Amino acid sequence: MTPTVAGMRIARSVTTLESELDNLLAKSGELLAEVARARVATGVEAHTMQQPLARVANVQRALVGARSELVRAHRDLSNLAQKMDLGVICPQVAELNDSAPHLDGVTAITA
Repeated sequence: MTPTVAGMRIARSVTTLESELDNLLAKSGELLAEVARARVATGVEAHTMQQPLARVANVQRALVGARSELVRAHRDLSNLAQKMDLGVICPQVAELNDSAPHLDGVTAITA
């Protein structure tokens, strides 16, 4: 495997994991909201649901910490790719490209 191919594979894996962590953060937020809404809707006493709410909040905190570490790793890997003269694998800035094809309301992001 060449360094360029390795860099491309790592870049794809990092960005995939970033997206998956973002999805987990969103789902944990949805769970937190559902638990709170269920408590209100069912009339369960607030103290009864405090522990589960705190545990889900701790999950979110851990996910944010993991996401922060992944962003740091992404930066480190990008710096290494530059030092190895692998070219720009990850764009410094991404922006919405309104002229790109749209799929069901999704706009492409380009560098």
